[in-house]
Amino acid sequence: MKFWRIVCVFYGLMINATLHGNRTPNSEDADAYTFIVASENAQLREIFEQILQLHGGLKKSNATGQLKITVDVLQSRIKVCLFRENAKSTQLICEGPDTPKTYIDACNRIVTCVFQTPGFFHATLVFVSDISGHSELYLSDLLFEKVVQLTQDRAAVLHPRWHPGGTHIVYTTCGKSGFPDIYCMHLASKSATAIAQYRGINASACFSPSGKQLAMVLSVKGIPQIYVSDVNGKNLRAITQCGGIKTSPVWLDNQNLVFGWDEMGYGPQLHKISTLKRKNSFNNLPKIQIPLSHFSDEAALSFDKSKLLFTAVIHKTFQLGVLDLNSKEARFVTQGPLDHMEGCWLADGRHIVCTEKNVGKRKLVVYDTQTGNGIPLPCDSWNNTSQADALPYDYFD
Repeated sequence: MKFWRIVCVFYGLMINATLHGNRTPNSEDADAYTFIVASENAQLREIFEQILQLHGGLKKSNATGQLKITVDVLQSRIKVCLFRENAKSTQLICEGPDTPKTYIDACNRIVTCVFQTPGFFHATLVFVSDISGHSELYLSDLLFEKVVQLTQDRAAVLHPRWHPGGTHIVYTTCGKSGFPDIYCMHLASKSATAIAQYRGINASACFSPSGKQLAMVLSVKGIPQIYVSDVNGKNLRAITQCGGIKTSPVWLDNQNLVFGWDEMGYGPQLHKISTLKRKNSFNNLPKIQIPLSHFSDEAALSFDKSKLLFTAVIHKTFQLGVLDLNSKEARFVTQGPLDHMEGCWLADGRHIVCTEKNVGKRKLVVYDTQTGNGIPLPCDSWNNTSQADALPYDYFD
């Protein structure tokens, strides 16, 4: 009976994808540039405004702005230019065919020109939606113009994670065997293969940076432990041997992991573990110190490997924080009376996508970790979107 209580608690942690929050105050957008888009094509102007406003450092102005972006259309081609306030020169950002790819490329170049950082608008999301009446996996661009359904399991599907090469997605499904099982989908063929179907819990799988290993949580021998295998689920080995609930492993590099560990039943804390050691015990699982919270879980590593995103409990709400792995300083990105969780990084190392919930309604939001601005993605018609993971380029291209 004790084991099944543990299973129920752990399973609840996996599916608590039901959280939202208010926009974080940001000192009157002190770090944001105002911009206007000028174009004779009203629809094209609205598209550029929609894309650029996903960046929390860019704030649309109704009159004049620090940045003026012109979009000219001539014979099915567009030319995008950037004018800076009090600057004499005009910078041609992009010229190309009148296609969504050109729009995205132009907006990415605007961001790079203004902030000297890469744009992120070309990302591809895998996410969960219950629009069909069941939780299923979908692929989408950030504007939800291209959306493809991946699974038809008619069961609870959760925790999708990209292969670093964008060729596969690993996820958990709860309908085929009666237990949470791990599957891996080959995207080119849309065929899914079982990776872990052991009796009990099989969950939270993720690929290593090399794409050659998987980390996951299994209860093969009772209490859930962290396991590592090859990409086919073979050569399985446990790397923890201790009590308590383990959740959400994520790779720091090809040898080290961070995972949530609820040792005493008071809520998980993030711990670091080496995959080179077999069956790590309590004594060699160093804790990652997160201030102000007794709960920290759902870690995500930025693409430049310098920051760790995490979910914590602050004043009885779930909020997202960022830990700088160099300075060891932590700060919270979100706040307010509602909850935020399930964050993943976008390519620029500044923006994240997370799940937010308002009175039972889940949707995906882009947050700027510098300004605290949160912009909902245009996903309302897809009904309860959550648990996103981002590929840093356009899979559909």
